[in-house]
Amino acid sequence: MSISLHHIRHATSILTFNQKRLLIDPMLSDVGQLAPVPFTRNYRKNPLTPLPVALNSFENIDAILLTHRHFDHWDKKAIAVLNKDIPVICQPRDARAVQSAGFINVISVEDCYEWQGIQIKRIQGSHAPGLTGKLLGPVSSFFLHTATEGSIFILSDCIFTPNIAQAFRELMPEVAILNVAEAEMLWGTVITMQREDIARIAQLSPRTKLVVVHLETINHCKLSRAQLTGYLKEQQLEHAVTMPNDGETLLLY
Repeated sequence: MSISLHHIRHATSILTFNQKRLLIDPMLSDVGQLAPVPFTRNYRKNPLTPLPVALNSFENIDAILLTHRHFDHWDKKAIAVLNKDIPVICQPRDARAVQSAGFINVISVEDCYEWQGIQIKRIQGSHAPGLTGKLLGPVSSFFLHTATEGSIFILSDCIFTPNIAQAFRELMPEVAILNVAEAEMLWGTVITMQREDIARIAQLSPRTKLVVVHLETINHCKLSRAQLTGYLKEQQLEHAVTMPNDGETLLLY
């Protein structure tokens, strides 16, 4: 059993699980090819960091796992270069748009679905509290499980809510991938998890190995790797959390 995560950049990774390669939230544009996130505190063009691999790295993909369609998770470059025959596993809200982009095998997951021996459970999340969350639209996390290879919880841009806390208590994943960027809108609303949420999750699910991504790539993401490293040391959580660099491959278990 070899479960690995090739972290590409931001929320984009290739997860090898049950001998299948799943591409998570592909954003494949090069530096500065995308607009700044609107209504934020600076106007730097995105992405801020280069794609650390060649585009042919995405040729042998078994499926795409799409948590939502914001441009930093599903950009025009990805739509243009990825094979349209690759299955795309997504939330119901996004299925029609993905089909309209030319992908012919779209798997809309309402609750649970089995794909290639992998049990997939979708957990509805919130991108932000209140009106900001409604404006940003729905976002989903996905729990993947097999009897032989364990479980991985991919949380995407879900903020920490009672629904997410309950999912950790009930599912008890071996690994969780967290988007902890402290991304902030102009009016001060934070629209991703924050560093304190890592401590909350570690307390809720102490056996879960936490992998933190979504760092230093998009203009409204405030949290740096250096800041997060300092926080983890203060909280004595270095043993529980891994923070991959862009292009790095992790052997999860």
